Amino acid sequence: MARRPWLKLLVLIGLFAFSEGREIKLADEDGASLYNRTLAKMLVEYASAVYITDLTALFTWTCSRCNDLTKGFEMIELIVDVQNCLQAFVGVAHDLNSIIIAFRGTIENSMRNWIEDLFWKQLDLNYPGVQGAMVNHGVQNVQLMTFGQPRIGNAAFATYFNEHVADAVRVTHENDIVPHLPPYYSYFSQKTYHHFPREVWLRDIKVDGLEDIVEKICDESGEDPSCCRSVYGRSIWDHLTYYGVELQADTWGSCRMLMNKSVLENYIEYNGDIILARDPSTPSQLKLNSPSHTSRSSV
Repeated sequence: MARRPWLKLLVLIGLFAFSEGREIKLADEDGASLYNRTLAKMLVEYASAVYITDLTALFTWTCSRCNDLTKGFEMIELIVDVQNCLQAFVGVAHDLNSIIIAFRGTIENSMRNWIEDLFWKQLDLNYPGVQGAMVNHGVQNVQLMTFGQPRIGNAAFATYFNEHVADAVRVTHENDIVPHLPPYYSYFSQKTYHHFPREVWLRDIKVDGLEDIVEKICDESGEDPSCCRSVYGRSIWDHLTYYGVELQADTWGSCRMLMNKSVLENYIEYNGDIILARDPSTPSQLKLNSPSHTSRSSV
């Protein structure tokens, strides 16, 4: 069972090295890495930026959402699937010595996106007709973080995914409706849709007029009943903001985009899709650690 459209943006990062000094650390009993708030706040800003409609500002990383924790990011390729109202980018975060890949989720006022989101069925995971779509098995040190992700497979898929992408975090927020979709039925545990671990549930709190966020690190089941499953997920607003950062389009207009002639030299059209691409400035600087020498930071 697999879900074709993503309701919320997904951020996939090839994380080769951390800076120890910038991390808030939370770990399990064995000291294994679970979650890092500083990194999460950085990634959610990448998640927010991919919603920008001004392709020139996004590609040159001069957009209104490109100047905080993500400052200095080097955009390599920006892809727009015009027909399906989808957008993604890939680039280099030199401060993390990492490759960042970000996918835009649902545009809140795109009827096409919402129709796709509400239609789920079992799919052929071999992606017939799309040669080379499977990820190369040689990729190491991949970390996945999603914000408001729906269920995308059954229990067997969740187990398989966890075995092969162990460093994955699903961040959920308060009563966000999307992580509750498609529905989970505990009495059909092997047939129902099932989240993969590990969930981090964000709760908004107010103390003496001050607002803050409390994180709950959930169990390894993927369906911890004390996390987002403990509430009725009925809030669209909680889906559109994570860590106080907006995960929605910056302008009101269904799949609107802007681009000026200054990036025409980077412009490629492929099967109706728009691609802006450039070569990385320092391709030799990113060096992947070998598996035998990879160190995992406690977070």
